[in-house]
Amino acid sequence: MVHSSARAGGVVDADTFRPPRALGVIVGGAFSLWAAFIALVAGVIAGGGSIEFTTYLGWVVVALFGSLALLFGWWTVGIARLAYRIDDEVLRISWCGNEIIVPVVDIQRVVPGRTVGEESVTGLNWWGCHIGRGVVSSLGATLFFATHNRPDENVFVVKEGRSYGLTVADQVAFAEACSRRLIVGFEPGESQRIEPRGLNLLPLWRDGNAWLVVSFVLVGLGVLGGYLYSQYPSLPTLVQIEFPSDTGIVRIGDRSELLRIGAVGGGIVAINLLLGFVLHGIERAASLWLAASAALLQIVLLSAAIIAFEGA
Repeated sequence: MVHSSARAGGVVDADTFRPPRALGVIVGGAFSLWAAFIALVAGVIAGGGSIEFTTYLGWVVVALFGSLALLFGWWTVGIARLAYRIDDEVLRISWCGNEIIVPVVDIQRVVPGRTVGEESVTGLNWWGCHIGRGVVSSLGATLFFATHNRPDENVFVVKEGRSYGLTVADQVAFAEACSRRLIVGFEPGESQRIEPRGLNLLPLWRDGNAWLVVSFVLVGLGVLGGYLYSQYPSLPTLVQIEFPSDTGIVRIGDRSELLRIGAVGGGIVAINLLLGFVLHGIERAASLWLAASAALLQIVLLSAAIIAFEGA
């Protein structure tokens, strides 16, 4: 905690309070490492497997658990950097690249956790991490940004219509820090809001339409890969390759050449999504069209794969 002191003009320096974070970081990090280990094992098995549907499922496990490892890793970093800062006009709650802004003038009271009764949290809930919406029997709707192991480790910042559950070791100092700002008498000027920081400033994270299109792209690529992996084992070693037919001449080739359809699909997805990510903040429409075209091309390539495999 950084203690405050008064400056000229009655302005009070900022106070920063950090909750106990070790347990939450250890547990979150363990979840992340566990998911990464599963993804690694699945990747080794799938990488050494033959082209068949079970191998495809192995790659699906890699994608799912790899994403899970990144997600838990991000949350773990958020816990490690969780802090509550009270400056001249607002309480700032730092969580996962965002700052939740609560104007000090809106704070009605600060209540110790031992007096509030039963509480429940819905969201991220593990030992040393309680982040999300909840309900406190004596306060009602509450947003938790807490790392408590016992309810009495929390302090509740109460404002009209909502309260905030925070884990503060020195609850008296926290309450005094809030009171000093109210005594100084700042005029209302800040509104309650969420301020993104760092990479969270990118508008992509808040663009629901963009994520919907990306989900279609990934589903399309997954369906294409699933079809190729499921149908490939039934093909003879040498096949008639009729698609694409550049010269109108049917030729005989190794069946592995048909897997180029999947390679083309994956390459298009990687390039279009990368370009779309770069362009989104500059030209949103172009970014969405790049992603949408990748989704449409997955349909075209799936049709090509069906035609090629049936003619093989």
